[in-house]
Amino acid sequence: MFKAIIFVILFLPCCVYAKQSNLNYIENANGDRVKKVSHLVKWTHTRFVFNRDIARVALGHETTLDVNVVNGRELLILAKKLGRTSMMVWYDDNTSETFLLGVTEDYSVLENALNDIHPNLALTIAPDRHAVVLRGEVPTLNYRHAAHEAAKNYLYASSSQSGQPVITSAPNQGMFNSLAQRLQGMGNLNNGLAQSSSKVAIINLIKVTQAPKPKEARIAQVLKSMGANKVTVKRISVDELSNDDNDVFMLSGTVKNQIELVRLLNTINKLFEPEQASQAPTSALDPNGLISSATQNETSAIEVLANESGGLLNDDSGLTLSNVNSNVARATLLSVAKGKVLSSIEVEDLPQVRVSVQLYEVNQRRLKQWRPDISVLSNGYNNEQGLFGLEGMNARESGSASIENALQLIGGQLTNNLQLSTSQFAIDMLFSLLEQEGISRTLSRPTLTVLAGESAVFKVGGEVPVPTSYSPSGVTSGQQGNSGSVFSGTEFKSFGVELNVRALVDDKDRITLDLNPVISLPDTTLTAEIAQSTGSSLNSSAFNTRSMQTSTRLQDGQPLIIGGLISTDNNASHDFVPDVNGESLFGKLSETTSKSENNRELIIVVTPNLVREPVNNLRVWQTVDLDSQMASFIQEQGL
Repeated sequence: MFKAIIFVILFLPCCVYAKQSNLNYIENANGDRVKKVSHLVKWTHTRFVFNRDIARVALGHETTLDVNVVNGRELLILAKKLGRTSMMVWYDDNTSETFLLGVTEDYSVLENALNDIHPNLALTIAPDRHAVVLRGEVPTLNYRHAAHEAAKNYLYASSSQSGQPVITSAPNQGMFNSLAQRLQGMGNLNNGLAQSSSKVAIINLIKVTQAPKPKEARIAQVLKSMGANKVTVKRISVDELSNDDNDVFMLSGTVKNQIELVRLLNTINKLFEPEQASQAPTSALDPNGLISSATQNETSAIEVLANESGGLLNDDSGLTLSNVNSNVARATLLSVAKGKVLSSIEVEDLPQVRVSVQLYEVNQRRLKQWRPDISVLSNGYNNEQGLFGLEGMNARESGSASIENALQLIGGQLTNNLQLSTSQFAIDMLFSLLEQEGISRTLSRPTLTVLAGESAVFKVGGEVPVPTSYSPSGVTSGQQGNSGSVFSGTEFKSFGVELNVRALVDDKDRITLDLNPVISLPDTTLTAEIAQSTGSSLNSSAFNTRSMQTSTRLQDGQPLIIGGLISTDNNASHDFVPDVNGESLFGKLSETTSKSENNRELIIVVTPNLVREPVNNLRVWQTVDLDSQMASFIQEQGL
């Protein structure tokens, strides 16, 4: 122990370091004089001026810096190679001083950009890895994000991202080689600046004094801004510590209607889109149904997990008739943002739509020949509108269109492609009048009730058996044992009237109807023409099909008339007085030839009505009848 102490004492005078720095100032390449410097810009000179004479200088890595002693008290340093090294300076009084210097590229442009974002931001070079470090203290997270984006745009800029090249067409290869030395072990950088700059990592150590709001607080803020005061959000933590990447957020409560639900969930999904984009594949990706359609590589924002009965919705559920995927108000559990948000929000108002369909067939030939009796009309001619009115009907208005509007249909003007909306009362009166005159007849009056957003199908007609036959591949009818066909069967072809209706209800109780009527009837004339043109008889009948598709918006209870679906029957007859041989007895004098053409138009009247569930918490008013009141009065009077 004693020898060790003596050893230290003997060598202590040779290892004495200056307690105070003998460095007066440092003059950089810009001519600025500073007291301290941590890194030098490559291929620039820097002056170190001291207040004592310099005895000698030692470098840890001589290829990094080139040091020359000038006038005994100055050092002229040239930064040659990217890297870090130590420089020890001994003075004439046997004291020494050590400087740790790094050589980097010129990041002055990036440093000025960071200073423009916030004056507290600084850029340094990581001593142990190939990275730039962003440091400082900023008030909000926006400054931190802006600094990171500025560093990324500067370091990762390349000619492939814009039309203007960042570097010349023939860059200095020595620059790439030197940068490759700085980024040793990070890959070959001879392919261009974009490849080399992409190897420089960005370490963001910027401190934010104001902590960002938690994710559930941001979701609650969105709920409040959209007026969803009855909806709450709760975080379900997977681990003990909260983590926005792993935790699930549960939405519960009630909203007014399905429109508010879809708007709310799609807006919340936007809060998670940056996270989804970072986890999505690198392939290129591209919100008026109830759910906006997605591209092939992207799924819908809202996914149904369970239907209204609580059954899980999957490929094996067999719910082929359920349209719960597009009518999400029926679902009891929804998934948003790829499972990061679960919703059990209930919809208070899920209306049903009662669709009444009336099918009328109008004989156009009789309609053109018919003239309404003027005695049916009352009050004569309306000078204001130029229309006649039905007797006794002026006292009652029938909605947006009155009886006079309905009468415009029967003046021999039931034209093709007829489509208008009027009142139900006017339509009933019109067709009642036409039926009394033998011009029209009622085919059917079905009524269907469906949930808003669902489809209803009405069919009336029959089926025609159609024989089918086919031969398997490689088998012909000429082979022994085969009689024309190997397999045969019978299919049934539907005919008649088919009406597909889909009703949507908006937040103002307006009903949007999607209609697709199809009329298909066997056509014997067409069958004969096909057989005559092909030279072979048909085993089945040809069909004459008429269809149309339209969408319209109506008020509650406002009917829609669809016409223009006309069928034509051509009849020809040849009558004569026969003789013994079956020929005309007197030739042309005893022959009669007649042809008739009868056009029948199908008129479809569709009337949607909103049907809502009764409010069960309202009490029914109860009144006492007159007999009960009289009995109570007699009892009180003692009579």
